[in-house]
Amino acid sequence: MAAKDQPIVVRGAREHNLKSVDLTLPRNQLICFTGVSGSGKSSLAFDTLYAEGQRRYLESLSTYARQFVGQLPKPDVDFLSGLSPSISISQKSTGNNPRSTVGTVTELHDFLRVLFARVGTGFCPECNSEISSQTRDQMVSKIASMDSRTPYLFLAPIIRGQKGEHRDLFDDLRRQGFNRARVDGQIYLLSEPPDLERQIKHSIELVIDRIDIAQSSRQRIAEAVDNAMKFGEGTMLLSPVSPVVALPAEDGSLGNVKKKASRKKKAALETEPEPVPAPSSPMALNKKMDTSDVSQDIVFSSTYACAKCGLSYPPPTPQLLSFNSPQGACKACDGLGETFTFTEERLVTDADKSIRNGAIELIGKLTEMTRWLRRSLTQFANYVEHVKMLDRNYLLSTPWKKLKQGERDWLLFGFQGLKIQPKGRALHGQAFSGIVPDLLATHRATKNPMVTRQYEKYMQTSACSECNGTRLNPQARSVRLK
Repeated sequence: MAAKDQPIVVRGAREHNLKSVDLTLPRNQLICFTGVSGSGKSSLAFDTLYAEGQRRYLESLSTYARQFVGQLPKPDVDFLSGLSPSISISQKSTGNNPRSTVGTVTELHDFLRVLFARVGTGFCPECNSEISSQTRDQMVSKIASMDSRTPYLFLAPIIRGQKGEHRDLFDDLRRQGFNRARVDGQIYLLSEPPDLERQIKHSIELVIDRIDIAQSSRQRIAEAVDNAMKFGEGTMLLSPVSPVVALPAEDGSLGNVKKKASRKKKAALETEPEPVPAPSSPMALNKKMDTSDVSQDIVFSSTYACAKCGLSYPPPTPQLLSFNSPQGACKACDGLGETFTFTEERLVTDADKSIRNGAIELIGKLTEMTRWLRRSLTQFANYVEHVKMLDRNYLLSTPWKKLKQGERDWLLFGFQGLKIQPKGRALHGQAFSGIVPDLLATHRATKNPMVTRQYEKYMQTSACSECNGTRLNPQARSVRLK
């Protein structure tokens, strides 16, 4: 009989209230011990079988390793064979926390996260190729081929999700000649750092340089990469600087939010790029603070990158494989596996009407909307019609049932990341990027229970469309065991 098919044999178990119990247990099967309270179920399962399996496993370790673990007592049993190294799952009562699963309650999920983080192999979520290290030249070539119309911030991650005020860190970076850092997604001067809450986790990235790819040399990009890799310990973030987008006015004409700079001033800006910072030379200060979206960060890693498509990822850690951690949770559902959101079926109450005439009851007719929402929706629709070369007022005046599904999705969920910020201010303080994102932001921001109940009539819980209920982000889902 093969070793893997041999049963577990117990002879003369006398731990606690067991009375010389003899039994044979089959391997590779689910076995359940039943009995009244005090009959010895836990004494047999935990104090005999698990204790002996754990003791034998520790004895197989080296003498050096055992000195940190200590000796485990041998259970009171005459003979026990067929055991393999074992783990014990804690017995706990369940709760109503939506983040709790069988794996988290029993702590089995912790073992699996460590297993996949240490011996798992990462694959690229985009091309399904195995992820390997990326050289400096590959990074520079990748950056040089990126969209040259957008300036980028070269960031070195210093703190990742750690509690503390970090005052000493800001002072140390400023003494080394750096002037800016991104703290929790916002860019600050190191001479005027923010007051951070000690008990809240923070993320801090050092701004190495701000580079316009089209106007910069390959040497400057390479120097920025070297500095970012040095301070980021092999990891660099490339964050596009949020541009000022030309938005259509209510009359349909495309108007710029800002006037264009004069040719002389523009030429001066192009010929005087910001110098690459070094520990011994201060970095030139850009008086106007740039803004960047953390969700658009591009990760470059000297130890973990896809050679085929050139994308870089942070190395796998137990936190990355946890849906209760911001590093591993699905961005769409925040690690819950399901979303409570507005759906087209509930939101559109009369498909025979157009948006202008009240197809969506919750926001009403166009003339009944708040001034901010009416202007935002009109400018949004005008911009989409201009880009897609549609007839004027087509999206808002056409009955809902006659719109194509793609056109409906533009109005409901957004169009190519477009954000509209007209005059005035929304309740949630954000730009308009679609009807559903705007309603969700208002639902989260409002403190009026009547408004909350009114909104939730048009919402429903459904499986997350991004992670299909797995709760993890694409990179975490792409770590496998060979």
